[in-house]
Amino acid sequence: MTFVNMERIEKHFNNNVVLKDVSLQMNRGEIVSIIGPSGSGKSTFLRCLGQLETIDGGAITVDGVELASTDTNGVVKYADKQTMHDLLLRMGMVFQSFNLFPHMTVLENIMVAPRMVKGMKDTDIMPIAERLLNKVGLWEKRDMYPSRLSGGQQQRVAIARALAMNPEIMLFDEPTSALDPELTGEVLKTIKQLADDRMTMIIVTHEMNFAREVSDRVIFMADGIIQEEGAPEQLFTNPQSPRTKAFLDNML
Repeated sequence: MTFVNMERIEKHFNNNVVLKDVSLQMNRGEIVSIIGPSGSGKSTFLRCLGQLETIDGGAITVDGVELASTDTNGVVKYADKQTMHDLLLRMGMVFQSFNLFPHMTVLENIMVAPRMVKGMKDTDIMPIAERLLNKVGLWEKRDMYPSRLSGGQQQRVAIARALAMNPEIMLFDEPTSALDPELTGEVLKTIKQLADDRMTMIIVTHEMNFAREVSDRVIFMADGIIQEEGAPEQLFTNPQSPRTKAFLDNML
């Protein structure tokens, strides 16, 4: 069964159409990267799945559970609050800005959501937090506050924090765009480890070589529509759309 099914998504802000009939089907364990120029609708599309934006048309289903649908009159209906909440808990999100709690240590940042949202005991969360901070190479920084960390370290903590909720899919919205080039590599390495573990992921990124290396499929968006999608090698070496070719010529 298709794990994520986003069908014919429409989104507009006032009179500005941001997404026009955009669809994505992906399977569990699949890694999809979305590339394209700024303002192409990539992040908005991701945010529609993560319930940070509402859709103006189309349907979203995750693992057979309907999040949103559009009736015959063109009215979008969302699932009830409990269903929306349950679906949200199955997703981990990492953004450009790290959004860590500045008044909490690294360890506290990791532990707060499982404690508050899932009602887990600290004794049960601690081994998970230790494993995840070791995974991102930051266990020794556990007692530090975010302000003492580099941008790359903060982003790795943000990834560990998202993983602490044991999500079934990770959504990355340009996770390295706020970082200096030398810090980008350490974050990409962490995401690559998740790819090696076959974590289901959608990655909006400007890192072309990374998208080519980790993705099962790459989607090129421009002007609010999917211009082209395909296997990384095919899309990067032999793009079919003139828009894709022009974009890649500028990026690579």
